Amino acid sequence: MLEEREDDIEAVAARLKRVREILDLSKKDFAESAGLTEQTYGPFENAKRELSLTAAKKLRKRYGLPLEFMYFGKIDDLPTRISKAL
Repeated sequence: MLEEREDDIEAVAARLKRVREILDLSKKDFAESAGLTEQTYGPFENAKRELSLTAAKKLRKRYGLPLEFMYFGKIDDLPTRISKAL
């Protein structure tokens, strides 16, 4: 499911939301822990804005989410805790 539609804005949003739910974090905590505000992050998860490269790099640095996963749904290099829950 998460690999379908690759970089479609709704697919990217669904992947972000699923990871956040797996980590059991609120939008605010997920965003702020990565150095983003909830106002910046929310539209990405709600499919209102395309995920910016700057935000994706912050999520990668904080949560180990590969760009290939966020943008294209490739699960090969995901952290084990997240990949097992998918």
